Amino acid sequence: MNKLILILILSTQSLFASIDNKLDIKIKKLDWNGINVVFLEDNTFPTYDIAFYFADGALSDGTYKGLTQSMFNLIDSGTRRFNQKEISDNLEFYGTSYGAHVTHEYSSFEISGLSKDIIPTMKQVCHLFSDATFPRKEVGKYKVRKKNSLNNLVNSHGALIQRTFRELSLTGSPYAYPVGGKLKDLKKVTSKRLKEKRLYFNSKVKKRIYITGPSDILRIRNIIIEECGWSGEKASFVRSVKYPKISRDKTDIFLITVPKANQAQVMMGRLLNHDEITRPALLSFSSGFLGGGFTSLLMRAVRTNGGLTYSISAFAGGQKEYGRSGVATFTKNESLEKLIETINNTIESVRLDKFPEESLERARGHLKGSYLFGFERSDAFLSQLMMLDHEGKSYQELYDFPKKLESIKKEEVINSIVDLFSWNKQVLVVLGNEKLKKSLQKFGHVKEVSYKSFL
Repeated sequence: MNKLILILILSTQSLFASIDNKLDIKIKKLDWNGINVVFLEDNTFPTYDIAFYFADGALSDGTYKGLTQSMFNLIDSGTRRFNQKEISDNLEFYGTSYGAHVTHEYSSFEISGLSKDIIPTMKQVCHLFSDATFPRKEVGKYKVRKKNSLNNLVNSHGALIQRTFRELSLTGSPYAYPVGGKLKDLKKVTSKRLKEKRLYFNSKVKKRIYITGPSDILRIRNIIIEECGWSGEKASFVRSVKYPKISRDKTDIFLITVPKANQAQVMMGRLLNHDEITRPALLSFSSGFLGGGFTSLLMRAVRTNGGLTYSISAFAGGQKEYGRSGVATFTKNESLEKLIETINNTIESVRLDKFPEESLERARGHLKGSYLFGFERSDAFLSQLMMLDHEGKSYQELYDFPKKLESIKKEEVINSIVDLFSWNKQVLVVLGNEKLKKSLQKFGHVKEVSYKSFL
């Protein structure tokens, strides 16, 4: 056992040293026509990863919900020179992978491929951003696919409860409405509005570029400046949102009814205000200790000892202006009441300090170990740099995290879990059969809502 611990310590120190190495030596910050570029040299393979960061997201949509996500998803739908098939065939020929990620606060577009093909690939990508026309035929096909995808959520209860829980738990904040919009919003997605949205992101929104790969891929600089046409001088808008602090003093219970449900999907949690996300290490530690693996408190209580579910997890974390906490699981219809009681009893046992001391240290070690895996791949490392920049934090946070984790005291974890997950602050969402209402009424007033209102 002592040898195993020694090996673990040495491995951990080695990985921490690799973090230091990346931060101190390999990261370069460049300026391309006023656009900040973060470059991480990686000669391991002859490949590259590039992420274009845009400092605005779905909150720019106004009354045209889902337009930003639609614009990024349809950026390859056609230009004045090429149709969608020609664009797809060209990028596929070069083995290019690409896609967009849109949140309320920011958006990103990622591209990866072989470094030898980066010039023709980047020329094609810049052509899309500068000349995408969003042909009506392709937009129509996209809307049909989107409609079918939303309607089919009724057959994927796990995905459906995540969608409903997000909206209900974030009610009152600017972040509740789905990034991609709802069925009723599809009619507002038109070629004209998509082109206007593309122009807005090109000419108004602040950008950063994150690149990893061999140093010779930096030769794309002139392509970005001349063919994407991006400049940092006028494109300086950064999305920032301030909203009244949201406080809760009771639990709201929702039953989302779906047809032919043979089990209950359960999520319980709440929005975290800006002042509640200032200690990410504590949030990660608290949620991980409560429900972050097979040895977590909830897993032991609900699965190992109770046999009430196959899996259960807890999470807590923040973005730039807000955060979320929650517990997610599922169970048989007849065991729903027992499941909720067990979750609440487990949280109460934390408040009373009735848990083994070694379980806390085991959770600390597990989190430290899993955190290090985020530095194994350069593209994943760049993603973390992008998030730190987005949140306005120093890169120092990356290797300060383990030190902060080590310094967290048991009393802080207890207080954090009680604050995050106590019953009187939660939004409880259960998705399943309407007959579940009787079980839920034992915990308070239940509002029954059809799943269709979330599509």
